[in-house]
Amino acid sequence: MTTWITVKVEDLYAYLVAAQVDILRKCALGKNQGDPVAEVIRDISLKIRAQIANNRKNTLSQQPYAIPPELKSETCLLILEVAQARIPGLKLTADQVRLADQARLQLQKVGTGEMVISVPEDRAMGVQKSMEVVSHRPRIATDRHLKGF
Repeated sequence: MTTWITVKVEDLYAYLVAAQVDILRKCALGKNQGDPVAEVIRDISLKIRAQIANNRKNTLSQQPYAIPPELKSETCLLILEVAQARIPGLKLTADQVRLADQARLQLQKVGTGEMVISVPEDRAMGVQKSMEVVSHRPRIATDRHLKGF
């Protein structure tokens, strides 16, 4: 079992130049608007959790925005893609588009079970995701079977 992580704004600096991340966080804000990237992080994390839940073999963490650590890069790439789209003057590079597309493919594999993810230490309790099938032959009560009783 593994401790799942919650992506933070600081994690994005590993995937994009710091000045660009700062622009995404502070540019084109409305009056009294907070950091829009923080909201994008929550939204994308929830979408990734929904994709994980598509495969009934997967188990989610109890933490509402936690993701498996092996999906951190995919999550960050998709967050940056969405965050950049809110500023019309910023365009994704060809490499950023390619990486975001690869991230989506990885997440599809998680949803279909092609890619196995770690089980969270604090797995959410809920629907039992396995069952035991018990079969038997019908038993017929006849004189021969009941002899001696």
